[in-house]
Amino acid sequence: MLYTGIDLHRHVIALCTVNENGTVVARSRIKTDPAAILTYFRQWPDPHRAVVESTTGWYWFCDLLHTAGIDIILAHAKYLKAISYAKVKTDAVDAHTLAQLLRMGFIPEAHQLPIEYRPLRDLLRQRMVMEHKRTNIIQRVASILAQFNHSGLNSPPLAAKVLYICA
Repeated sequence: MLYTGIDLHRHVIALCTVNENGTVVARSRIKTDPAAILTYFRQWPDPHRAVVESTTGWYWFCDLLHTAGIDIILAHAKYLKAISYAKVKTDAVDAHTLAQLLRMGFIPEAHQLPIEYRPLRDLLRQRMVMEHKRTNIIQRVASILAQFNHSGLNSPPLAAKVLYICA
């Protein structure tokens, strides 16, 4: 069994593959090109497990490896940092750390949401962000009005105007 730790970024991926003994089999830094990624994993006939942190770009990456038949684990970034705190943080070190943690079974897993639910979750998250911003704007306007001893947003005409602007 081979274990690959992956430090995924927008344009570049750092990969480190170790065997069952923890010996580094390969290290690579490649572009985020699906063909190059599949070429990297297809160079070994052995069964393969991989791990990647749950950052922004994990959707396409996990889907690609799933279609290639590679067991991919999504690591929970918050809990992973608690385990692998290191003084030296480079992409290569992160990939190696991920590979070793996967080999030892110490990866805190995050849930891989099925493809059909991802658009709805992303939409709801964006709506939540926008609602927070809207609320913040309303509170700031009320604060500015309070500085000038205005009755605030409680007066219906002003409240209607502010809500219209923020909507």
